[in-house]
This record gives sequence, structure tokens and C-alpha cells, in this order.
Amino acid sequence: MAEVPVKERPNVLFVDDEENVLRSLLRLFIDEECVVFTAASGAEGLDIVGRHEIAVVVSDQGMPQMRGTEFLARVKEKSPDTVRMVLTGYADLGAAIDAINKGGVYQYLTKPWDSGTLVMSVRAAVDRYGLVKENKYLTELTRRQNEELQRWNAELETDVQQQTIDLTYKNKELVELNEKVTRNFRDFTVTISNLIELRDRTVASHSNTVAAISREIARALGLTPEETQNIAIAAQLHDIGKIGLSDAALPKGIGALTPEEATEYRRHPVRGQAAIDSNEIFTEAGNLIRSHHESFDGTGFPDNLKGDEIPLGSRIISIADRYDRSHMDNTMEIALEEIWNLRGKQLDPNLYQPLEKAVKDRKWYALPPDYSVEKDLRPDELLSGMVLSREVRSGTGVLLLPKGTRLDIPRIESIERRLRLDPPDRPVAYVWLEKK
Repeated sequence: MAEVPVKERPNVLFVDDEENVLRSLLRLFIDEECVVFTAASGAEGLDIVGRHEIAVVVSDQGMPQMRGTEFLARVKEKSPDTVRMVLTGYADLGAAIDAINKGGVYQYLTKPWDSGTLVMSVRAAVDRYGLVKENKYLTELTRRQNEELQRWNAELETDVQQQTIDLTYKNKELVELNEKVTRNFRDFTVTISNLIELRDRTVASHSNTVAAISREIARALGLTPEETQNIAIAAQLHDIGKIGLSDAALPKGIGALTPEEATEYRRHPVRGQAAIDSNEIFTEAGNLIRSHHESFDGTGFPDNLKGDEIPLGSRIISIADRYDRSHMDNTMEIALEEIWNLRGKQLDPNLYQPLEKAVKDRKWYALPPDYSVEKDLRPDELLSGMVLSREVRSGTGVLLLPKGTRLDIPRIESIERRLRLDPPDRPVAYVWLEKK
């Protein structure tokens, strides 16, 4: 039988050729539930990885002798399960993408870093490492139990029946774990999409809204669950390529950009595709991100596609994106009128009716019709089954859950934990809708 893994404090390795940076990181993580290792070079870091089980490694990109990209690629060979993260400057986005492609990087962070964001990112990476290890343990356990089942089948039927019960129980654990991994993956895409919104507070919840509306349009068109999920993921991450834009250009409308800023802006769909394409699960979403700024009449970018040449998912994201950006400053009626005037030009005319129905029905809020009274609750008053009527954000503005989310025990525990780390200004953190 496979032995149950013993819970130990995870090992985290920081690699940077600047001693003062390593000292800062040691101070930052001194109270964290992890064992911190530091290395001043890639070679020293590889030696530590060879001698210890490292859960998370965070490497500087711009090191001499061995760049962060090469170091993380070699870490991947030595310890495939180790979660790899890279620190890079804003101007070195290409190197970060290279690290993602070659080193299988889980996340890249910019220098100078935000201490709260860095700590929370490392915690999330440690949790991911634990899930992968636990998943492997359960998979191996199930495999061995299947072998035992085959042996026992030749001996005694009663033993087989008993072992079948045990196997069913373990398989249930595996299903629950896979559901947890799926939920964490969905939450991870939301977290990544919020990075751009943390830099540009004028578009708060934009990615979540575009994803929700896109999902409803895809369902109205009768697309398969897999197609709908790919479109929703792409919509959630459609602006990820904007992380490479300057702080001056990021909040501007397209018409207000300088020629140099406009040139950089037109590259962000390709950057977005490149940033996520190293992971096979994101390949289709990356294709949709690349084309979400194409125009129906062929005047868009980056490939000047037109009409049905543009992937349907990209056309859906485009109309949802344009609607939400208009709706930020206008009523729903004015925003829909703007969309109507863009039919056959920038937007697919066949998608207007599904969009109109989605925003008027407001099903994408996921609020049950028998809920009407808004009520403020403290975190310890939350119960499974309650529905949020407003988004929940931490004290520093990180989106924890979008409005319309139905709470369950894992979500409640997660939010309580994250709010203890990053508490909001007001004591009441949640709002839900009470039944009539």
C-alpha cells in the first residue's frame, strides 16, 4: 500500500545574484509556514534542488553566467513537480515569456515586487505543489488497489466485494480532489486576469464580466460545454497581454494613444497568446485571445482577418468586451445602441441578439429569482448556499469572488483565510441576497 504523505513545512528557494535582495526576501518570509533556502547563483540553486525537496523556486531572470530562463528549465528537468516562478523587470516581458515556454513557469512577477502580492503568489504556488503531490499519491493508491483487486478476484469473492467498497471510497476521494484542482484552476485564471486590473483600477471586474457575458452568448448559440469553457477562459484572460504596456498607456483609450503607444498596444493580443501558449490546456484560448481585436470588416489587428475568418469565440469576446467598456460609462440602453451601430463594421451582426438577451436577462449574475433582500454579514456568519450580490475584494483590492457566486464550505474557508491576511477597511466583508 502507498504510504500516506506526511505533512511537513514546505521548502521554498529564492535565487538571486544580489545579496540585499535575498536578505529582503528572507525578512519578508520569516513568519511564513515554510523553510526558506537562498542561492546567489543558478549553480548553487541547482545544488540545493538536488539535495532537498523544493516545493517552490523563485528565480531572478537577469543573473550572470546562468540566466533565470536556463536555470528554471534545468530545475524542471531535475524536479518536474517543483512550482517555478520568475522575477523580471517590466521591460523584460520577452524574457518572462521565454521562461514560461522553456522552463514551464507557473507565474512571473515584476520587479520591484509588491510584498503582499509576492507572498500571496508564493502561498498559492505552495498550495498547488501540495495538490499535485496529493493527486499523485491518490492516483498511485488507486493503481495499487486495482492490482490488489485483480489478485483477490482469483481467491475469494467476499474479499473482492470488500475491496471494491474500499476502492469506491478512494475513487470518491480522487474525484473530490480533481474537482478541487478544477476549481483552483478556474480561480487561478481569475487571479491572473486581475493582475491587469490591479494596474488599471478604471476597469475593475471587466475581465470577469466579459467572461460571464461571453459564456451566456456561447450557450445561447448552442456551443458545446468544452467550446463554451474555452471561450470563457479566453475572455477571462483576454487582456493579459496588456501587462507589457507602460503605466502611461494602460488607462488610455485607443484614440488617445501616441503613435508609439498605439504600436505597442496593437501587439498585446499576440503577447497574450504567447504568454499562455506553453500550457496545452490554454492553446485554444490563446488562439481566441490573439484574434479578439479583429474587426468584422477586416480593419482590425493583428492579422486583418474579416468575417468568418475570425474565430467565433474571438467574435463573441469582442462584442462582450466592447459592450462592457461602453456600459462602464453609460446605461445599458446606450451601450446596446453603440453595439447596434457597430454591426457589420467592428462586430459580428449575428451576435447582437444573443448579447442583448444576455445583458437584459442578467443570467450571468447567477442570482436566483427568489432572492431579493440585500443583507450585510460578517465572514463568520456566512453559510453554504448563500449568494453574493456584490464582488468581494481584499483590503488591497484583490478580487476574491465575483458577485453572483454561490458560496460553499471551501470558498467560505478560503475567503476567511485570505481576508485575515489582507483585511478590508470595513468590518462587514460580504453581502448576500436573502430569500423572500
